[in-house]
Amino acid sequence: MMLVSLQAASDHLRRDTTADDEDLELKVHAASSAVLNYLKSASPYEPKRDSSGKVIRNSNGDIVPQTDSSGMPIVAYEVRAAVLLMVGYLYKNRDENADGAFEQGYLPKPVTALLYPLRVPAVA
Repeated sequence: MMLVSLQAASDHLRRDTTADDEDLELKVHAASSAVLNYLKSASPYEPKRDSSGKVIRNSNGDIVPQTDSSGMPIVAYEVRAAVLLMVGYLYKNRDENADGAFEQGYLPKPVTALLYPLRVPAVA
């Protein structure tokens, strides 16, 4: 599942080529998966709200996502930004974590800063 489009990732990186689209698509998938894993069971989508601003939930208690004109759920702004940041890290540092931006097993701090308020906490 890609939480951002290939074009959005390409624009974010300010690329002027399509020669490595296959590699970039792989990185978008990987970044999207990393973000979803961090969120655990939290929804990556913008919640639908009623006229008073209250989040709408379905009969199971799950948040109902907002949808675009084609009926597809809209990915939350923070989630899209986090995926794009993660794509940037993966694209820039293809072989290693040269800048020491994050520890092994963890996402970069700017990515987690965007996602932390959305995350479902672990229960011990």
